Amino acid sequence: MISKDELLKGRDVQYASDYTQEISDNLDKILPLLNQVRSAWAKPMTVNSGWRPPSINGSTPGAAAHSKHMLGLACDIADPDGSLWAWVLQNLQLMKDLGFYMEDKRWCPGWVHLGWGPPASGKRIFVPSANRAQAPDSWDGEYDHSFDD
Repeated sequence: MISKDELLKGRDVQYASDYTQEISDNLDKILPLLNQVRSAWAKPMTVNSGWRPPSINGSTPGAAAHSKHMLGLACDIADPDGSLWAWVLQNLQLMKDLGFYMEDKRWCPGWVHLGWGPPASGKRIFVPSANRAQAPDSWDGEYDHSFDD
């Protein structure tokens, strides 16, 4: 199972002045939801990025200025072979039931972004930035839009 420590990566200590009770509560809120995904997928998961203080987020290539990572409401899971992404596409109902939204795979080569709560577009799978896609040929962008809000 994914632990809170995996989402924090020691940043709660290193960036203690940025780590608020609200962020801790948000992590406590999404952790059981992430573990429901983990249980359903039934394979190990490696957290690439959980909570990011503003200074870390600002130095993360491609990170949105108002990333849900800074609120403790997002997690990036390693997906080097695309198998988790393929599974997510087959399990969009579960993602919707849990309240997760995913960044478009073309902007996230090597990981799956699970953000809790809708982006401005309301799309279950959304383009995270105006930057160019890092892997434009990694996915065709097609999914069942009935899972959007």
